Amino acid sequence: MKKFFGFLIFACSILQSCDDGDIIITTFNFDDATLKACGDAGNHVFYKVNPEAFESLSLKLNVTDSLYNVEGTKIYNLDGTNNFVNYRTYNGAIGNNYFCSSVPPTAPKVTVNYLAASGTAEFTTVFNYDDNDGVPADKEFEGDTDGDGIPDLYDADDDGDNVPTALELDIQNNDGDDNPLTNPLDTDDDGIPDYLDPDDDGDSVITRHEDKNMDLDPRNDVTDPSVGADYLNPAVANAYPVNEYIPHEYTITKSVKIVLKNLVLVSGEEEITIETLTMGTLENVEIILKTITPEF
Repeated sequence: MKKFFGFLIFACSILQSCDDGDIIITTFNFDDATLKACGDAGNHVFYKVNPEAFESLSLKLNVTDSLYNVEGTKIYNLDGTNNFVNYRTYNGAIGNNYFCSSVPPTAPKVTVNYLAASGTAEFTTVFNYDDNDGVPADKEFEGDTDGDGIPDLYDADDDGDNVPTALELDIQNNDGDDNPLTNPLDTDDDGIPDYLDPDDDGDSVITRHEDKNMDLDPRNDVTDPSVGADYLNPAVANAYPVNEYIPHEYTITKSVKIVLKNLVLVSGEEEITIETLTMGTLENVEIILKTITPEF
């Protein structure tokens, strides 16, 4: 018996009484359920639980490749043996470790079990880059200000002057709005904020070259303590050829959206066909810290 899936599934007609032995599935509602995951290579499990109806939807993948190593979409074929989807109902509440326990649970009892005999699971992985420099991703310049090969989106020193961007914003919060971008530092008042200005004090010597001890930190080179570091003092214009960038750190936070397509769920002679079913999105499935020193 075939059925085509909507929001409600009925294994017998709502216009007729059901014969003994017919199965009625009256919910299949996972919209408010959180997608969760456990396992590792060769035994990945993704699942959603509806605690009110004692039902679950789960996907198991017996694959050894890294699911999230490449940004974009990967497609896995379901075969009912190695890679498969289960829809189940139970006679009681499902424990927190039901799908992740190394020992198969004996309770609650499964009352209905559908297995996907075919279909695909689409994994769409998105990489979110963040240099944690105080500039929100949607406010970053879309290009590469300093031409060091690292886009501003994840360049911790946008202008390449060896002074981190985070230290060239409104770090004193002088306007009291707790927004470092509303009044970023502009030492030479040229209309270009210091974090995008390679010559912060406008003395025609770029900030990176106002590093007398050449330790890749212009902040600790001070000729006149009453003014501050030389790179912020237009009266001091001594150049030291520093042709090297500081190391840059950024994070890659990955999320994945899982969509099931062309499912054929089978239980005995019962068959349910689902064209598209979005399981949901897993946020922060991987967080990677990267350190890179741009080539000069």
